[in-house]
Amino acid sequence: MEKFHLLIEILKILIKANRSLETGELHRELVKAGLFSNCEDRVERRKLLRALSTLESLGYVEAVESKGRKPFSWKLNAEKFRFLTSYTSDELISVAILFSFFPRHYRHLPFFQKAFNVVERFERELSEEERGLLRFSFERIPIPNERFVKLNPSVVEKLIGAILENRKVYFHYRGKPFRVFPVKFFTYNGLFYLGALDNSIYRNFLVSRIESVEFLAERISLEEKRRLVQETFKIPDEEPFLFGALFPESYATKKEIDNGLRFFPTQFHSRFTDRGIEVFLIGFTGKRFVSWFLVEKVLALIPPSRELIKMAQDFNLKEREPRLSYSLKVNEERFRRFKEKGLEILKLRMSVFND
Repeated sequence: MEKFHLLIEILKILIKANRSLETGELHRELVKAGLFSNCEDRVERRKLLRALSTLESLGYVEAVESKGRKPFSWKLNAEKFRFLTSYTSDELISVAILFSFFPRHYRHLPFFQKAFNVVERFERELSEEERGLLRFSFERIPIPNERFVKLNPSVVEKLIGAILENRKVYFHYRGKPFRVFPVKFFTYNGLFYLGALDNSIYRNFLVSRIESVEFLAERISLEEKRRLVQETFKIPDEEPFLFGALFPESYATKKEIDNGLRFFPTQFHSRFTDRGIEVFLIGFTGKRFVSWFLVEKVLALIPPSRELIKMAQDFNLKEREPRLSYSLKVNEERFRRFKEKGLEILKLRMSVFND
């Protein structure tokens, strides 16, 4: 029983170390664990070497030859532990914090619950106080207008499975049948969307509206997916253009601006001026971008200009957004449509508050 305990403890030490360890290092760790009493004890050292020899003969550890007079090192045989997770205490805490930012209302879905079960299992190595501190201190607070809708767990499982297996699926969407290759599963404004290839054309589906998913025999390669998918969002009335926005000076510090603070995901440059903070970005025509933009505390809009076009060329923005044009006339036209859509949405909102 004592030998079995020693073998298990050696494996645990190597797993947590996540690197090869010299025999002496292993001896010291076993002293810390209370299995050995003295790092200089030769009887214990021989016992350790016999245990390592046993683990090596079983294929669980490998001896790593060293150069010169350095002693042997020992490491796990990765093939024997392909699905065994090794982690340090810091890594465990980092993962627990990361998962705390996942939306609470989607955690119950079976596919995601598996991941939270793993984290919960790992958290057992933390003290009750540490677990309580993590849950109290780190959380995701949704924005006031973030949406939520219940999802069918079976639909989610099958769509994710189809993506992982590169398979085609059949389903009904708003009462119509579709045969598509699912390629992306993403969230936007609190809702889950499926990006899929429908007859080699990329389009997005709201997951909550997908029904009766069935696997089909056809498959597609990852290379083919990458070739066919050009954009995450492909909405017909949205065309990119260049413009800027002026924000109050109090919105950020110079240090934050110098460190690359972003007001928008499509922002490519910002600077302090006498008027405030100028932010330059790629905008889109259509109501989706406009309604989102209107929640910001913008003092003024900065229209497209030759300077802005030159800046975009220097940043090679077409690589990020292929549909972008470097024509001043085209950008001015799209900027005009953006403003018209903004006024249209503002009138609608004004009518709500006036009532």
